[in-house]
Amino acid sequence: MKNLYLLSLFISLPVYSFTQDFNQIKVEKIKAGLTLERWSGTHEKWGAQYILILKAKYPKYRLDLAFAKDTLIKTSSFAKQSNALAAINGGFFDMKAGGSVSFLVSDGKVIHENKPNVLSIDNEMGANALVIYENGKGEISPTEGPNRIPMLKKVEDALVTGPLLLKNSQINNLQKRPFNDLKHPRSAICLGKKEIWLIAVDGRHKEATGLNLNELSQFLLSCGCQHAINLDGGGSTTLFLNTNKFNGIVNHPSDNKKFDPEGERPVANILFIRKNN
Repeated sequence: MKNLYLLSLFISLPVYSFTQDFNQIKVEKIKAGLTLERWSGTHEKWGAQYILILKAKYPKYRLDLAFAKDTLIKTSSFAKQSNALAAINGGFFDMKAGGSVSFLVSDGKVIHENKPNVLSIDNEMGANALVIYENGKGEISPTEGPNRIPMLKKVEDALVTGPLLLKNSQINNLQKRPFNDLKHPRSAICLGKKEIWLIAVDGRHKEATGLNLNELSQFLLSCGCQHAINLDGGGSTTLFLNTNKFNGIVNHPSDNKKFDPEGERPVANILFIRKNN
């Protein structure tokens, strides 16, 4: 029999169709409206996995974005500077020069344009953007035109990323390409009417092989996610918490090739959770 661990008497785990395929599922209440789910062990179809889902209730908590224009900073450092309760690495970036390689808006100002030939018109990775409104509500919005820019009316922050994983609880059919089809560490965000999820999938370890994007879409759909988009993954995948119960990296970034929290990679931007004003 598979084991189910519930670490709070006040939280009940929803009945997921994939529950039976994981060895361990732990749910921890961090504070009111903020929970952390850990899915781990050997999945019957996908092999060894370690997946974290940070869930924040909206509007008690809001989504926000922090960036470095032409340098790279670790997710944990970004989060501390932003006084974030939780943070995950954001979009794709220039590993040498720093800064985003895709369109990025902060506080209503365009910080980066899409770099030429990075997100071409036939590449689904630039077909959608994560936009954040002034009230902290996040939404996945299609980009428009040859420059692949989202609608920016009343938008506070925006980040072109992708591919789109789920829309209206429907899996997006992805192009057949190595980025989509191979198992890697993955980062994603899921948005609902009253919740924001930050998702970190560990990979490149014997303890956690990672997922391809179709598997990630299936997993998130089975968890009840409605709208989801992929973020930069691979060695960038980092989930950081700054609370009384957890203070540090809670997944296993892969850059040091060890299954520990120390292999963090500097990135150009993060998405983070903070209390709504």
